[in-house]
Amino acid sequence: MADVLFVYPDMLEIPVHPEFDRYERLMLSFAEERELIGLARGTIVPPTAMLLLAAFLKEAGISTRFLDLTVESCVGNAKDKVLISALKAENPKVVAVNGMEDCYLSQLYDIAWQVKRYDDQIAVVTGGVSATARDNEILTAAPVDFIIRGEGEQPLRSLAYALLHHDDVTETKGLSCMKGGRLIRTDEPPRLQLDKLPLPDRAGYPLARLYALNGGVDLIYASRGCVCNCAFCNAPAFWKRQWRAREPKAIVEELALLEEYGAKMVHIYDLNFGIEKRWVADVCREIKKEKLDLVWDCELALQDFTRSFLSTLAAGNCRGAFCGIEAVSQSVLDSVNKQYKSQDLLRYLRNAKEAGIHVDGGYVFGLPEDDLSGLRALTRLACRLLAEDLVETPAPFLFVPFKGTEIGDHLDRYGVEIANSNTDEWHFFPPRPIASTRYASAEAVHREWVACLIAINDLLERKLGGP
Repeated sequence: MADVLFVYPDMLEIPVHPEFDRYERLMLSFAEERELIGLARGTIVPPTAMLLLAAFLKEAGISTRFLDLTVESCVGNAKDKVLISALKAENPKVVAVNGMEDCYLSQLYDIAWQVKRYDDQIAVVTGGVSATARDNEILTAAPVDFIIRGEGEQPLRSLAYALLHHDDVTETKGLSCMKGGRLIRTDEPPRLQLDKLPLPDRAGYPLARLYALNGGVDLIYASRGCVCNCAFCNAPAFWKRQWRAREPKAIVEELALLEEYGAKMVHIYDLNFGIEKRWVADVCREIKKEKLDLVWDCELALQDFTRSFLSTLAAGNCRGAFCGIEAVSQSVLDSVNKQYKSQDLLRYLRNAKEAGIHVDGGYVFGLPEDDLSGLRALTRLACRLLAEDLVETPAPFLFVPFKGTEIGDHLDRYGVEIANSNTDEWHFFPPRPIASTRYASAEAVHREWVACLIAINDLLERKLGGP
């Protein structure tokens, strides 16, 4: 029996373009051949953020259970049946469903309807980036009772306590709900001190089953937030351009625990791991001190790809770094507030190669100031950098103007028109066009993005010794 049942959606249900399926297969083979880590290893990883929520509730005496529908799907279980089985077994008072991404919204709605059909007294709650930006839409589209806006630990614990003890839920800070047909948004709570948080509740999660599926890949959060102001990113609105970090010793203790569990590689899933260089150096020193064997990757701004900093990372077992290359043109980069200069790109990438850190490079197709010639130049750049082994994991993303981003909240100002409002496809690898730029139609942007995927896939096949 559990007070709160956490539910993570089925990633395999997200519709993607067929060329992306081919890309994933080739990229995984390429990663295994070259011992790469990072995006190349796939995206099926533990839902660490939700496991942290579960641990925070348990500290307050609120019992929890976890249901990962991705894992269930991977082992052949029908998600509807396992959800009902979990509801029967746990008899929860609250069901908390992931609301981080737009592409999971229809699954959120389906789960909410299933829960209410089973027992309409169970409260359904969600939270995360997408839920925060779309709270009114979600609350009116499906029987979702509550939305946690922003950082979730304290609001969810307060809400769960109120529901279990029949207290006034509107005393909960950071909450959105409907009352008498009117949207209620309570004040935001103060930010948490990260070192007061418990470790994620991995004991309550089928970690061994997932490691068997993904080869022992896990993820942790060493910090929260980002000080940058990229116009296409939802972090500035969600985290208010504030950054907080955990103590290095606590981070390394969590890494050591994952190594004991059997993890082989770990994503440090921070938005920007390189904000505070002294803190990073302390983390890397602690890793060396503990003599950990597992390797890890992180996300960095390109301007942080200096020789000295990359050398520090490599000495601490970092073997991969994701960076947002985004575009070829400096004017396009400037238009979305990217802080690096395109003329420095090759130098940064060569620094990484010299340090022994493999690069995952993100290329965004369809930023507002993109035109067709710029998109074609971006494809040529992605192929060149892959051919020269400077970016061994090229990640071409189709731009999506998410709500809660500067662009997504001001479409007219940026000259963007939405061509596809099906949120199932609002992710970076969709089967159909999403949005136009100021100078190119949504269909043309999508076509150029697919052409890039095909070119990268063909090059990967040649590198793998294919026809």
